Amino acid sequence: MNSLCSTLKTTLEAFAVNKAVNGNKGPIAALLVINRHALEQQKAETLVWPLKSDDWKTGKQGQVKGLGGPATQKILSEHGVFRMLASEGGRTSRGSMQLMIDYIELLNQYYSDNGTIDLRECELFWVDKARGYFERKPFVLSIDPQWGTRRAIRHLLSQAQIRQNEGAGARFVGSLMQHMVGAKLDVLLGEGNIKHHHSNQNDSGSSRSGDFDFEDMVLHVTSMPTEALLAKCIANLDGGYKPLVITSSKGAIVLEALLENSKDGKYDGRVDILEFEQFLASNVIELGKFSAAGRKATLHKIIEVYNHIIDTVEHDLSMRIELGDR
Repeated sequence: MNSLCSTLKTTLEAFAVNKAVNGNKGPIAALLVINRHALEQQKAETLVWPLKSDDWKTGKQGQVKGLGGPATQKILSEHGVFRMLASEGGRTSRGSMQLMIDYIELLNQYYSDNGTIDLRECELFWVDKARGYFERKPFVLSIDPQWGTRRAIRHLLSQAQIRQNEGAGARFVGSLMQHMVGAKLDVLLGEGNIKHHHSNQNDSGSSRSGDFDFEDMVLHVTSMPTEALLAKCIANLDGGYKPLVITSSKGAIVLEALLENSKDGKYDGRVDILEFEQFLASNVIELGKFSAAGRKATLHKIIEVYNHIIDTVEHDLSMRIELGDR
């Protein structure tokens, strides 16, 4: 972005790093709308410095004014970017309010230090961040004949963990786990028997009992169980359903401890717990009929279904998986 003032660019880049905006679609979407609000006032010559963060709050002070997917997409489309950044556009993010307050403070400080600020240039900066998000490469699943199936899956998870560490608030590991499990269930049970949901969609307030419901079983997929998950499992049991938790190896230990300590161990042994890598690897081996060609073909099929799920419910192409055969 050669046209952007180097001082302003440096200031915005430092903000993006400090607030974990880079690679995080929610904050990028929110900042585009927050900045546009100020830009429209600047164009109308009605902008008064210093800015007041209260002007960006809804009447009930509960949310940032104007946030939402349509508002974000309108801005992006004006810059020739037509891919969906975030369906909610930062509206439901708990951190959007603080992000707005911090950004208004940043703009005020920059204006105070420099006597001027070009909010159009700021918008170009955040649009560029959105483009960078879209250009992010998908995950790669390497299928090395010398690797065990679990190692290939672990390598995939490590990529998601690295990306998650780069953007606070983004749960790439949990999302990848959820949709990989969903893809495996589609391959095993047949497409249409399992309903898939956006990884940020809450179970509560809906007819869902977990991430996946099938017959009398409720499947929960998580990288690390919490007390909240334990409460869901107890609700499943009390409702006559059988909960199955698919989690990490560390997560399995944590959940076992939570169950042992819950209500004097009343629910201990009543929740099935499977380790994620084992859950996928065992099915790949079995569905592949224990042959190298069969394992590879099964993995290919699971990834194909997984990518279809990502395209359908997540709309985030960087969550797709490419096969890196060796």
